[in-house]
Formats: sequence, C-alpha cells, structure tokens
Amino acid sequence: MKYAFCFTLDTEPDDLWKSTGKPKFKHIERLLDFHNGLVEAGARPTYLTTSEFAENDAARQTMVKILERGNAEIGAHFHTWTRSWPFEIPDLGNPPFHALAHQLGQTIEEQMLEYTCQAIFKAWERRPKSFRGGRWSLNGQSVISLRNCGITVDSTVTPGLSWSDKRHPFVEGPDFTQSIRFPHYLTGDLLTPSPHGEILEIPVGTADLAHRSTLFGFQHPLLTKTLQKCGISCGLLWLRPTIFNRRQLCRCIQELKKAAVPIWVAMIHSSEIIRCRYFKSESSVAAFWKRCFDLVRDAIQAGATAMTLMEAAEFYQKSLSQTEIQSTSNRI
Repeated sequence: MKYAFCFTLDTEPDDLWKSTGKPKFKHIERLLDFHNGLVEAGARPTYLTTSEFAENDAARQTMVKILERGNAEIGAHFHTWTRSWPFEIPDLGNPPFHALAHQLGQTIEEQMLEYTCQAIFKAWERRPKSFRGGRWSLNGQSVISLRNCGITVDSTVTPGLSWSDKRHPFVEGPDFTQSIRFPHYLTGDLLTPSPHGEILEIPVGTADLAHRSTLFGFQHPLLTKTLQKCGISCGLLWLRPTIFNRRQLCRCIQELKKAAVPIWVAMIHSSEIIRCRYFKSESSVAAFWKRCFDLVRDAIQAGATAMTLMEAAEFYQKSLSQTEIQSTSNRI
C-alpha cells in the first residue's frame, strides 16, 4: 500500500493568542531557513495562510521565495479576532473572544474566508484550494462556505479530539472524538462522511493508545497526561511535534500505517519556530526544529511519499479510481 505524508503550517502572526496590539511577524526572519530544513529532510510543506500574513511586506516577500522553488503549497486559514473586517461582525468584546468562525454564522464565515482567499491571491496570484479552520472551526454549514470560496481540500478534523469549550457560545468548538481518520468527503453532518462529494477532508494524523493508560481497567486522564509528559506513548497521540517527542510521533505513524490510513498529516503553527509560549529558550526552539525535520524523515522512512495537501488529494482520488477499476475487473 502507498502512503502520503503532509507537513502543514498554520501560517499566521506571532503569538496571536494574546489578542493585544498590532500583529507582529518576528518569526518571518527564520521562516525561509526552516522551510529549507523541511525540504532538505524531504518535505513538501503546505502553508495554510492568514490574510494578515499575506498583507505584511516581509511575510509576502519571504513566501514569494518559498513558492518560487516549486516545493510548497499556499492554502487558506484565518482567525476571527485578529483583524478588523470590512463587513459587520458580532461584537467579540474587549479583549475579544477567540471566536470560532462557524459560531458566527455561515454568512460571516464565508465572508471571512473569501476575504482571506482574495488577500492570498493579491499577494501571490494564487487562489488557495486547501484550508484549515482557525481554532479547528468547522461544522456542517462550513461545507457551504468552503465550496462557495473554491476550497476543495480541508484538513481541520482531528479524530479523537474535542475542542469543546463551554465558557461562551462563541468559543465552543467541534467535537471530533467520533470522527474517522481516513480521508472522506464532507457532508452537512460531519459525523456522516461520504465517499463522494466536493470537499475532501484529509484529517490530521492521530492514534488512540488509551488502552496503555488505564487504571484498574478504566482510562485515567491524569495518568495519561503524566505518562505523556514522561515521553511514554499512550493516550491520544497526534502528529504535532510541538507537544510530542520523536518516539511518540513515530508511534503515531506506526499506528496510522497499521490501520492503513493512506495520508498522514502533521501540523504546527509558523510562529512556533521562534521562542513562544511553548518554547522559552533558543535551545528548546532548536530541539523543536530537529523534531520537525526528524518527523519528516521518519514518515518517509516508514514508507510515505511527501506531498502537499492538494497533491495528497490527487493521490487519494487516483487511488480510489484504481480501486474502483480493480473492483470492476474482479466482478467481471
């Protein structure tokens, strides 16, 4: 069986979780070097990009250099609270709620996505076809927004994870605990995947090893968290080198391969390549860079071919066609 590996970056301003002041882009100074390291390791990165990034001169020029090399893809990504929008949106408060777009309604979600796509086209003369929802925002109505904005590939679903947050309706996220890990087409009911459709969902790679963190036959969240912090592969793992070590990431890949999941998607935020809330020192940043590059090499060593999200979608669709042809031949 053939496999694809996608390294994706939510490409956005520095530490936008603070919700204060003008967006900063200090990490742009190092993005090209990081990209070169990814490519040297064998990756074909996908940059899921916000409008603020596209409108920043230094960021725009850096991405021009990356895209000129022909080994990366530009996709779309946005957050609701990080800019002023040229259309009316609900009051998000001060400081603003980190609202999920789908909680603001399909019309506003589509307007924000269309603005983002236009900003990307203006910056790089490329209309994005791939997308990831900010803060994992996605619901059944999002399919309309994606389709109307020309998006054909989404990578928002994180199988096994819930982003539920009951503090306020604006920040209540989707529950993907029952979502499947295989590529599928989105429908109006996210838990009812389809083998055919307009928007292909390529989920982020996850593996549930909950059975390894049970206490007297019951899953114990505190035990899981403690073991994970100790670097032990247990609980829900996902291809997120920001929070998992190399051994855990390799175990996730092994489980994805064992389950015959054809596309393995890893993700980071572009702002994590410098000191940030996750990495307080240059040594921890350097270790993170190495972990990212090692993840690429380990995925390829495990038998995957590095692809962008759109390349992976084409790979999957061709695999489907070949399977259908083979099934027809077998019936004949």
